[in-house]
Amino acid sequence: MSLLAVDAAEIFKWIGYIVVAMLCFMFMIVVHELGHYTAGKLLGFRINEFSVGFGPAIFQRKKKSGEVFSIRCIPAGGFCAFEGEDEEESERPDAFNAKPVWKRIIVLAAGVTFNFVSAIVILNFFFMGYGEAVPRVNTTHEYTDGAEQPFEEGDMILSIDGEKMYCLIDPGKLQAAFADGKAHTVEVMRNGEKIVFEAGLHEYVLEETDDSGATIETEQTGLGLSYSFAPYKLNYGEALGRSFTFSGEVVKLTFKAIGQLFTGDAKVGDTMGGTVTAVSALVELTQSGAPAIAYGVAVLSLSIALMNILPLPALDGMRIVFAAIEGIRRKPLNRKVEAIIHTIGLFLLLGLAITFDLLHFFG
Repeated sequence: MSLLAVDAAEIFKWIGYIVVAMLCFMFMIVVHELGHYTAGKLLGFRINEFSVGFGPAIFQRKKKSGEVFSIRCIPAGGFCAFEGEDEEESERPDAFNAKPVWKRIIVLAAGVTFNFVSAIVILNFFFMGYGEAVPRVNTTHEYTDGAEQPFEEGDMILSIDGEKMYCLIDPGKLQAAFADGKAHTVEVMRNGEKIVFEAGLHEYVLEETDDSGATIETEQTGLGLSYSFAPYKLNYGEALGRSFTFSGEVVKLTFKAIGQLFTGDAKVGDTMGGTVTAVSALVELTQSGAPAIAYGVAVLSLSIALMNILPLPALDGMRIVFAAIEGIRRKPLNRKVEAIIHTIGLFLLLGLAITFDLLHFFG
C-alpha cells in the first residue's frame, strides 16, 4: 500500500471523527430547542420556525399552520422562533409575549430541562451497558506485620463503609477512604459474589526492578495492593440513581471551575471553552468508541444546561429573569431595550467563546 493511500485513509478516518462529533453536538442543541418547541406547542404558543443549524436554508418544509421546519447549512446550533418573541405587543393571542408570564417561564426553562433529562437517560444506559469505573485489584502483597491480606487479585472494590467507590469523576476515592489510617468495612465483587470484610493499612515489602534489572525492596505502609480502574455494570435502579448523583457531581465541579476563574486558581484556557473546544473534545472521544461518545454527550449536555440557565444576556436564564421581573411589576420591561441587551449579550458571548477557544488551544 502506498504512503498516499495510507495518508488518504487517515484523513478520511479523521473526517469521520469530526462528522460524528458535529452530529453529537447538533444532537445536544436540537434536544435543547426541542424542549422549547414541545413546551410551546403544549401551552398553545405559535411557532414560526424550528431550525436545525444556522445560515441559509438547504431544506425547508412549511405546514398548513404556517410553521416552518428548516435545515440550515451551518451545523453549529439551531433555534425555535416564536411569534412576537421580541415585540412589544402583538394582535395574536398565541404570540409569545401575549401569553402569561408563568407559561413563558416554563417554555424558557424547557430547553435546559430537556438537556438535563437527555443526560440522565444517556447516563442510565451508559451505566447499565458499560458501567461505572471502580478500583480493580491487579496485584497484592503479603503483610509483614502478621496480618492477613484480605484482598485478592481481581477483586472489584465496590464500597468503603457503605460509600460507593465510583471513580469516573473522582479517581482518588480509594486513597481518600483510608487516609485516616483506620480500618474500614470493604465490599468487593469476587468471582461474581459480593464479599464484605475489614481492611486497613499494614506494613509490607514492595519489590521493584531498576533500570539495570536489579530487584529493590522497600518497606511500605498501605493496603498492600496495586489497582487500576475497570467498568462495573449497574442494574437499572443503581444506574438511575447513579445518573442523578453523577449529574450532581458534574454540576458541582462546573461551578467549582467557574469559581476558580475568579480566585485565580485556574486558567481560563484550562477550564472554559467555546464550540470549537466542545467539538474537539467530542472528536477525541469518538476515537474511543460508543461508550466514550455517550459519556461525552451526557457531560456536555449537562454543561449546556448549566450555561443556559445562568442569568447572562441572550441566555435562557436571563430571559427567565426578565419574565419574572415582569410578573412582579405586572408590566413588561421595554421590549426594545430587552432585545438590545440580548443582542449585545449574544455578540459578547460569541466573542468570549472564540477567546476561550483560542486560549484553550494556544494559551
